[in-house]
Amino acid sequence: MSFSFITSLFFSILLLALTKLNFTSPLSSLLNRIAHPIIAPITFLRTEKNSFLDYLIMVPTLEGENDKLKKENNLLKIRAKKLSDLIKDQKTIMDLDSLWSGKAGSRFAGQIQPVKLVTLGNLATFTSLDFAHIRPGQPVATGNSLVGLVKSVEPPVIKVVLLTGPDTKLGVQLDTGAKGDLVYKNSQTLITNLGSNVIFNSKTTVFTLPSSLMPENLIIGRVDKIISNQADPTQEATVILDQEISTGRDFFIITRP
Repeated sequence: MSFSFITSLFFSILLLALTKLNFTSPLSSLLNRIAHPIIAPITFLRTEKNSFLDYLIMVPTLEGENDKLKKENNLLKIRAKKLSDLIKDQKTIMDLDSLWSGKAGSRFAGQIQPVKLVTLGNLATFTSLDFAHIRPGQPVATGNSLVGLVKSVEPPVIKVVLLTGPDTKLGVQLDTGAKGDLVYKNSQTLITNLGSNVIFNSKTTVFTLPSSLMPENLIIGRVDKIISNQADPTQEATVILDQEISTGRDFFIITRP
């Protein structure tokens, strides 16, 4: 019989005795001090084993709960999206209804004709339920931003010049009060004919000037870069448009400024 077997057997008997027998206080204290370094790791391992087994038993339950939470989260996302779409649709209906009835909060209420975008190319084509008061040169807007000018009216189609089209030419003003012309050339929207003494920066807002067809202060955009030319006594600047037809919605034509 090997020494290691005898040693293992001895410790097994000792551990069993310590767990089953009650010794007198001095002897018990001595044996506890001797056996504690052996018993403590074994007790710890047994506890850890039980905890690990409990965890393994719980894993399927946790996975099921996780899948359930994922499904509930996806359902909430779908409901939130539907609610958001419903709110947007309801707002659009109310806005259009207000526009048609001339009761919109806009300062153009009663002076506008809602239109719907049909196609978009070099010119934009729109259609409307009423063409009676639509004329060439009238502004096409969304919100308080100008996006184009009526070129021709051929029911059921309205052709519109884009602000990024070669036919664009429009009197404008800066928020500083300086006046110039909005044109499109060299693939850029520009404000031209600004006096050499006009002071402005890249954040300056560009608005419409009033005319027989155009209301004052429709937003066009803001100055991007100032172009200097020593041979030209006037200044030019590129303009970033506030809105474009390609990204806008709820368009209308202002029939009376």
